[in-house]
Amino acid sequence: NCQQKNTLVTVNLDRKSSFRSKRRLIYYVLHYILFSFSVPVLVTRITHTRNNEALIHMVKATVGGGFLAMPEAFHNAGVVTGIVGTVVIGLSVLNMMSFIVRCSQTLRSGKYAAMIIADRNGRDSTGANGEADNDDDNNFEKFAQKYRNSKDLVLDPMDYPDTVAAVFKYGARGRFASWSSFARNFTSASLVTTYYGVNIIYVCIVAGTLKQLIDQYTSGAAEDAWYGLLHGLSIRWYPTLAGLLIIPVGMVRLMKYLVPFSIAANAFMLAGIGAVFYFIFIGDDQQIPLAPEDQAKLVVWPPTRWSLFAGSALCSLEGVGMLLHIENAMSRPLELAGPPFTLHQSMVVIMILNSVLGLCGYLKYGDLCEGSISLNLPRNNRLSEVIKTMIALGILLTYGLQLTVTADLAWQGLRKKIFNVPEGEPGATDDGDDEEWSAKMTAYYYAMRFALILGTIMVATAVPDIGPLVSLVGSVGFSVLGLIVPVAMETVWYYYPKENGGDEDHDDGDGDHDQRGSGRSNGSRAVTAVSATVECAVAAAVATTAEKRTPADRRRSFRRIVRYTKNVVILILALSALVGGAFYNVRDIVNQALRDSSDVKPAF
Repeated sequence: NCQQKNTLVTVNLDRKSSFRSKRRLIYYVLHYILFSFSVPVLVTRITHTRNNEALIHMVKATVGGGFLAMPEAFHNAGVVTGIVGTVVIGLSVLNMMSFIVRCSQTLRSGKYAAMIIADRNGRDSTGANGEADNDDDNNFEKFAQKYRNSKDLVLDPMDYPDTVAAVFKYGARGRFASWSSFARNFTSASLVTTYYGVNIIYVCIVAGTLKQLIDQYTSGAAEDAWYGLLHGLSIRWYPTLAGLLIIPVGMVRLMKYLVPFSIAANAFMLAGIGAVFYFIFIGDDQQIPLAPEDQAKLVVWPPTRWSLFAGSALCSLEGVGMLLHIENAMSRPLELAGPPFTLHQSMVVIMILNSVLGLCGYLKYGDLCEGSISLNLPRNNRLSEVIKTMIALGILLTYGLQLTVTADLAWQGLRKKIFNVPEGEPGATDDGDDEEWSAKMTAYYYAMRFALILGTIMVATAVPDIGPLVSLVGSVGFSVLGLIVPVAMETVWYYYPKENGGDEDHDDGDGDHDQRGSGRSNGSRAVTAVSATVECAVAAAVATTAEKRTPADRRRSFRRIVRYTKNVVILILALSALVGGAFYNVRDIVNQALRDSSDVKPAF
């Protein structure tokens, strides 16, 4: 009977196999493309993400305003400097992001996990009655011994500010524990500021696209027609016009309502980016001639503009904001920064895409490169107008998701400072038992969100130029988040050369005891432990000067020299982008504002 039933089922499947296979193929292809290209906020809601999906998340996270500005970035550097600079900045970003992932995973496993758990539970060496709590000590020792050399991720996922704070608190034997709160607040403020700037870039892209399309369709309007007044209208009016579309999208808070927006935005952006490459290589016969004096600049532009390129490249290459969200959602998170090195593969793809778009777009449009390459597409072409609209819609529908990241971080600080509601207490969430309190908090949240939206519109009205704004956000925000903060983290993490350096991470001895004691007493005995450790280290250093150094010591010293040299180079690069990019971009923004307002001679 079983054999007959199986045969019958097989026959029934074979009759409809052709139709079902095609339907399933179309379904899986569309599902993979649309849902895999999700933004960082949605990644936090996805579990068991595979490696190839994590790679797509990383690539999609960089395809936005910064990616579309790469041709304009190459215009500030030239072909040679642009390609070399993209590779150098990409490798620097990859090195720092790889360290952040490995550091977060180390903090969630082994001896650091035991220290953090003990610190969260508020345990001490004495109980409530002042006597020694031997049971807690025994449990702690058993836990620490069990997970000491284990790579299992014991703790819950950590976000970027929490990882930075944990490094300062538990790294370097607690030497910089007093800086942990400042490090978390500074990183959170940098995240809010940077990604709020990304929202402003989105408003500028939508406003610029609206201006091009409206000017195109109102150029032949009659003099008495009302829509003829829109032709030639200043770009500074269009952020307000775009706000009519942005405000409804930006006010959507619940994630389940934002998912359809994300799917549509992914489809629009995917089709729009593909069409941009089509117009660059095939569909646009327009070739921008370069003056003889500008042909040399095509290869290498003056160094004074390199910081502008660095800012735009950082805005396009950086993905530190969603890095740990993607790692936390992976089914095998150790494979993000470890074999098969999913993060490294994604950064290679990102560097290739940015280099190709920047190089080919600059060679195609030369000095006329706009802040978004979509604005360089032909203006008397129906297909290019559709592509511009699709990209603008993709950016518009992503606005709400991007604002949610900024709004949630800002709301945490606002709720704690103004309403005195700490995390984990009643009222910490908006949906508490008290309906009046919950409604009040919800009203305050939406008021704050509306104020944030109005802020992006107002800033975009004052600074409508996409290119300088992208470079400014990258040079100030992403240089701090992606380079300066990770360099400080790595310096603290490897402050003592025999710790966290590969096989030294499993050494036995006083170092682990000092760390566990510091975490266990929440810093109460940190001074004594650190003082004893420093004295022992000094005595050991003096005693070993006359002894022959072992090969392990030489390898450790070599790695430390290489690490410090690398960090100094990255820090110089980041500070150059920060200071130079901020100065030149602010100068360009002020000069453009003066040119738009009157014929006053530009400042600086």
